[in-house]
Amino acid sequence: MGEIVVGVSVAERAGLLAVRWAAERASVRGSRLRLLHVVDEAIEASGDADMLLAVLDAARESLAVAEDAARAVDASLEIVSDLEQGAPITQFERCSREADLLVVASDSHGGKRPSRRGVHSLRIAAASHAPVAVVPDIDVSGRSGVAVGIDGSEVGARALEFAADEASRRGCPLIAVHAWDLALMAGGEYGYGVSSFAMDDLTRAAHEVLVDALAPLDRSHPGLEIDRRVIAGDPVIALAEAAAEAELLVVGSHGRSALARFLLGSVSHGVLARLEAPTVVVR
Repeated sequence: MGEIVVGVSVAERAGLLAVRWAAERASVRGSRLRLLHVVDEAIEASGDADMLLAVLDAARESLAVAEDAARAVDASLEIVSDLEQGAPITQFERCSREADLLVVASDSHGGKRPSRRGVHSLRIAAASHAPVAVVPDIDVSGRSGVAVGIDGSEVGARALEFAADEASRRGCPLIAVHAWDLALMAGGEYGYGVSSFAMDDLTRAAHEVLVDALAPLDRSHPGLEIDRRVIAGDPVIALAEAAAEAELLVVGSHGRSALARFLLGSVSHGVLARLEAPTVVVR
């Protein structure tokens, strides 16, 4: 059956949007929906018993409101509600081990408006073992398409497969974006420039990366409409612009090393810092 886990915090509109988004995915996939509310261990550590009881009561109420919202999407959903105490990042990381998808909210409204929970969402995405969907407070009802970043890597291939599955389920186009930043080329940062011959070679190579990456979709997703885009420019900006016209963005994360629990790759970090649509990070 599989399971989708969604972090519950319904005090703000963004929290309910994330619950509804997760419920819609669970309904389409036939997955169980797990509602997770984590009471930070700092509350109990404060030693204030009355405050802890009040916070726990509020958490139970949030879970009840979230379950009602999910039932409104699909009354037949199998729903499990979990109230946990501890370090939030640790609890989400634990639940992600058995999940097909982890969903969290962001109070981002798109563009350059600040997000109070931006760092929190980034850390959850970095710690998760499952793909993470970060759902901002943005209306995408008038949009169509699933945008995905293409870079020719193994994690990029996993992100592409996730995006293609989503596009097929939604019956919408796949927007495949491959971008490279000329400033990262040798000498580019010193202003030496790039000859027209080198630019032609780079353009051909970029198109080859996109063609090679998309080739398996002819077999796995025949008939899928694909909008192919090769862009010379900052990948974060290119993906954000594609996301601004899409209903979903999917990117791969290349975060590595012992710091992987706190770091994402630069591109996935960049798009989460400037959300333009619900965004899924695939490892």
